[in-house]
Amino acid sequence: MTKNNQQKNQPQKEKQKHSQLLGANITDTELAQELGSLQQQLAQLEQNVSQLGGAQQQSGQAQQGSQMNQGINQLKQQIQQFSSQSQQQMQQTDQQIQQNIQQAVQQLNQALQGIQTNQAMNQMSQALQNAQQSFNQQGQQGQQGQQSQQGQQNQQNQQTLQ
Repeated sequence: MTKNNQQKNQPQKEKQKHSQLLGANITDTELAQELGSLQQQLAQLEQNVSQLGGAQQQSGQAQQGSQMNQGINQLKQQIQQFSSQSQQQMQQTDQQIQQNIQQAVQQLNQALQGIQTNQAMNQMSQALQNAQQSFNQQGQQGQQGQQSQQGQQNQQNQQTLQ
């Protein structure tokens, strides 16, 4: 069999194959209609697959968007927690500073009281020293007065004896 004969017989074989699939008494017109219908169904199927792919892509994008929103929400929560912790730490630091200042003021007051007490004690000590000096001076003056009186008495006694 030559190539020309094979090419002529090829459509006939295809027709027989389709006839077996679709029925023995199918015409060329019916076969063409059936092929057209199959092509339409194939085009519709391709469109459905394309739409499904688009839907999956949209679904994927929606999922990515949802994941991004979750990430953003987590970041917001972390920022809020950090801000809250920072405020707490600042408040604690302020309280600690105030306590330190109060302690320093108390210590200064105690030191001042100590200084005042020392000053008062020094003043009392000075007053005691002054009193002691005055007492000593009076004692010396008293002795001098007695000595001068005795001297005068002795002179009078000698004069009376003469």
